[in-house]
Amino acid sequence: MKAVAQHSGGDSLAGDSLLRSDSVAAAPSSVFRFTDEEETENAVQSDTPAIGSQSLEGPGLFKGHLLRPRHPNAQPLSNEISDWFTITLIALIGFFTWFRFFYYRIFRQLFSAFFNITATNQIVRDESVLLQRASLILSIISYLLMGLFLYQASIYLHWDMGFIQGGLMRFALFSVVIASAYSVKMIALRFLSAVFDMEKPVALYIFNIFLMVMMVGLLLLPVNILLAYAPSSLRWWILLISAALIALLFLYRLVRAIGIWTGVPGFSLFYLFLYLCTFEIAPLLIIWKMTGM
Repeated sequence: MKAVAQHSGGDSLAGDSLLRSDSVAAAPSSVFRFTDEEETENAVQSDTPAIGSQSLEGPGLFKGHLLRPRHPNAQPLSNEISDWFTITLIALIGFFTWFRFFYYRIFRQLFSAFFNITATNQIVRDESVLLQRASLILSIISYLLMGLFLYQASIYLHWDMGFIQGGLMRFALFSVVIASAYSVKMIALRFLSAVFDMEKPVALYIFNIFLMVMMVGLLLLPVNILLAYAPSSLRWWILLISAALIALLFLYRLVRAIGIWTGVPGFSLFYLFLYLCTFEIAPLLIIWKMTGM
């Protein structure tokens, strides 16, 4: 009995020792311990089976659309059409559309007066205040369109403008010079008409100058759009055709001016030739010389 007791006691001691060893082995799993993220990632990577390299290019549908470099080095940005140019062109188109909508009847009268001398005489005889206001608005739009055309011509023909190299400043200079030249010319004609008592023929002549300015503005509205957005190979031809059309309009105005002055009593062909050389041809030659064409 005593041996059995000892044997059973030994078994109990062995069982207790096994329980202690199992509890010691299981204890770390229940104890909180700080872990490192790198160790966790290394453990995950070690547990993850190695997979062969996979292509990340995606499906073959987009392989033909990959951007490929054309130049090994950086290229300067050449922006021919500036933001101010686009805004100015859109504003001028908007102003002309507004004028065409609100002054539709006056616009038709002015357009018909350019080709009909009788309608021109009737408009000058009426002296409508509304017509004068509309003429002023249309003249300003035409001056700006002329300035925009000269700006594009100066860029394409590489005019040497000295210190005026900025696009906006060059456009403003051309517009101000054109508006000032026509304004000074009309003021001088008004002064001479009061001095020599020739108000009626001078008023008719000034109105013909305005009609020519209006038609040039109408012509240059699509020309400016074509010069800005047409291919480079066509710009030279656009400049030539537009310059030829402007020259034809100028000759047409001279013919009408001669018709006006020949109807004045005491007309002198010498004085007419002197006037045309001083106020019509000489300014064009000065502009030609300044541009260096």
